[in-house]
Amino acid sequence: MPRDDIIDLFTTVPLWVVVAVRIYNRPTTPGQRSFLAMLLALAVGATLRLSSVEDVLAALTGIKDAAVLPKHLVVMLASTLLLGWVESVVPPHEQEPAWRRWVGFKPRMIALSTFGVAAIAAFPFAKPAVIAPDGSRDFASGQYGDVAGTVHLTVYLLSIGSALVPSILLYLTVARRTDDRLLRLCMHLMALGATVGSFYPVYRISFLAYGFTHWTYPLSEEEFHLGGSVIQLVTIAFVIVGSSVRAVDFVLRGIRQRRGLIALRPLWEELVSVLPPDVVVRRLKEVPSAQEERHRIHDLYGRLDQRIVDISDASHELLPWVSKDLHHGALIEARAAGFHGVEARAAREALCLRVSRKKAVDGEPYATRRPGTVLSLRNDLLLNSIWLSRVAHHYASPALADAADRLSGANTPQEVTA
Repeated sequence: MPRDDIIDLFTTVPLWVVVAVRIYNRPTTPGQRSFLAMLLALAVGATLRLSSVEDVLAALTGIKDAAVLPKHLVVMLASTLLLGWVESVVPPHEQEPAWRRWVGFKPRMIALSTFGVAAIAAFPFAKPAVIAPDGSRDFASGQYGDVAGTVHLTVYLLSIGSALVPSILLYLTVARRTDDRLLRLCMHLMALGATVGSFYPVYRISFLAYGFTHWTYPLSEEEFHLGGSVIQLVTIAFVIVGSSVRAVDFVLRGIRQRRGLIALRPLWEELVSVLPPDVVVRRLKEVPSAQEERHRIHDLYGRLDQRIVDISDASHELLPWVSKDLHHGALIEARAAGFHGVEARAAREALCLRVSRKKAVDGEPYATRRPGTVLSLRNDLLLNSIWLSRVAHHYASPALADAADRLSGANTPQEVTA
């Protein structure tokens, strides 16, 4: 396999993977559909660069360079779609710079049409591709010193550059105006990719310019094509990585949510029994077995949120059996067991839950002096999951079993009198 094809595969395969994933996720917004269209066009263009694909198209059509023009046109389209997408996600501002008028929909379409017609008109008069040292088809080298081929490639390259340069400014504008940390990171990565990509037209056009002079290009033909392939690889890599920032964050969140769901199950199974009977029946019907839960990845956020709500509701149901003395004594026992700081607070809450559940199940009378709450929860799902996982660990800890028994006997609540 030619070396250029090996390098191209490092962009072609990931592009198709990203396209497949986005199609599977069914984009719902115009921005998502626009970005998918851009990635699809870029993937098609990358595929048409492969020598095997070029050979198949040449054999089917009888035209030696049948893949070249479609490849160039689809890459021009991808660059324009990329510019349109980033222009659409720029947060509004009271006063926009004057250059923003030149990247609107109508200017983009005029530029793409003009460049496209010029590229199509010049292509039939270009020289055929030559065979590169690595065995791949080399269309650009065949145009060295040829007017029509140089015009075609220059128009193609200027179309890419005219889309990538304003894209850089728009990416940085989005990054500057947004408070979303992930979106800002995405825009900075995409800006880096567009910056590298905008150097590609300059790099290629400089080679074509040397064809009309008596000077010798400073790079050998092999080095020149290697450099072009590397620039394309880096550019597309930044696009893939930048566009996947949110997806990676989504996957990592899913992993943490699944971990929390599994970690909280033992505590949930203990506490769910104190909820109202209709809730208990409904949960037993809805919640899968522990084994099934490990393999089910659907709606992790919703299931974890419901589990935390159930545990929180159960803690409120148990509050009548938690006295201030139990609250204080649980902290003393936690510290006596060697826990300090955060771990001591988590152990205290676990002991309060364990003792109060036992008292509720045994039907003991309510406490008269109650603390305000049992669990320390916030308005953040993952933070609550992390905290309750720590509480669940102490709840099931054999080391605190004796402490719970002592507290059950030492904190016998007084019956509430009218």
